[in-house]
Amino acid sequence: MMINEVYLTEPFRTRAFPSCDVFFRIWAKFQMLGREKRKRRKAVGETGAQVRSELMNESKTPIQQPHSLIFHRGKVGRFILRLERDLRAVMEPYTASRLKVTKANNLKDFIVTGAVLGVTHLIVLTRSEISLTMRLIRCPQGPTISFKVLEYTLAKDVLSSQRHPIYYPKLHMHSPLVILNGFSTSNSLHHQLVQSMIQNMFPSINIDIVKLNDVRRCVLVSHNKVDGTIDFRHYAIKAVPTGISKSTKKLFKKKVPDLSKYQDISQYFIDPGEQSESEAELEEKEVVLPEDLSSKGCRAGQTTNVKLVELGPRLKLELYKIEEGVDEGEVLYHSYITKSSEEIEQLRKELPMRKKRKERLRKTNELRVVRRLKGIMKRRADEEAALEESRANLIQKQQIVSGETVSQNQRCESYEQASSTRQRQTEHNESGASEDGKSRTKKKRRMMDRKAKGNS
Repeated sequence: MMINEVYLTEPFRTRAFPSCDVFFRIWAKFQMLGREKRKRRKAVGETGAQVRSELMNESKTPIQQPHSLIFHRGKVGRFILRLERDLRAVMEPYTASRLKVTKANNLKDFIVTGAVLGVTHLIVLTRSEISLTMRLIRCPQGPTISFKVLEYTLAKDVLSSQRHPIYYPKLHMHSPLVILNGFSTSNSLHHQLVQSMIQNMFPSINIDIVKLNDVRRCVLVSHNKVDGTIDFRHYAIKAVPTGISKSTKKLFKKKVPDLSKYQDISQYFIDPGEQSESEAELEEKEVVLPEDLSSKGCRAGQTTNVKLVELGPRLKLELYKIEEGVDEGEVLYHSYITKSSEEIEQLRKELPMRKKRKERLRKTNELRVVRRLKGIMKRRADEEAALEESRANLIQKQQIVSGETVSQNQRCESYEQASSTRQRQTEHNESGASEDGKSRTKKKRRMMDRKAKGNS
């Protein structure tokens, strides 16, 4: 695969290589750094712990690395749930792989909780009747970049189509290498913003202290200039020793190859049909390792070949909107809607009023919910009090009928309960009597007025 430029994310700078095979250039860079590297000699009085701490200070700690949360909103199907799990696997280890999302959670909950946990990015999947949308949100102040997912393939489908899929438990222990293609050649500001957003979602790699065993995966994000879409791919990096034929590799496996069709063992090795897997690749892909790898036959100083095995998922995205803030700010870019400068100025003037109106609605909704909760709690308290009163009356009646001795405390409690009920009844009667008295006095006054008019 040929791409224009390769970007290695570093803490302080970004390096670009000319157009060539991507992965050969990356490993060639590691090889060059390994040759130029000199062994550090400890100074007088300098311990090994101090040297290690000094090297660790050059790179970011795991807490300082970008963390992400990937979840969905609304009703989605089972395939989108699998896509969500595949995206979490891509972002490992700096993501919540087992995040549980409920219907009661909203976007604000994730932002507030993520600020405590050091979350820097959110990936939100939503589905409508027309299409699937993926939003990239920078916490906590934005911006928000929205993509339409035109096509996607799950990791399960990608692996099932391969003859020899690759997987081992330590594959996702380290963050992937990020490779961006086609973004720097575009002069548009929205593409540069997308490039910066994707680049900062993954941890930076300091190539001065990185170990080759830690670089096991790579993420390729390529921008297509023809239709403006963005392709997302996820690969595993595999190092294969060169100069070893297929027949020789088969001898190192547990299953013994079939040698019955050969008269001599030399025919098995000299057979032209059994060519080397590495020899079929281009010569420029062969590199000399600066350090040992965990793969078989990959030792320092030996020639190896770098291969890629796709892990999935595959995504084909279309950028259609960029917003300032978190889903509530000014629209910086829209692929379908264009507005004049007068309309943009009018929207900017109306934006503070919209925010105030939204804040007012939020406060009224909160007050309504509080009042409703208070009413529910009051009704529950009244029901519990009435239930306790009826229970005490029943207990007292049962004790009187059965002739059981009633303790002094129980008598006091029953007396208090009876007095409280009598007091309630008297208050009710007094209120009713007062209303009756008022109505009677009104009638008397009317009768007296009528008599006075008749006499006159």
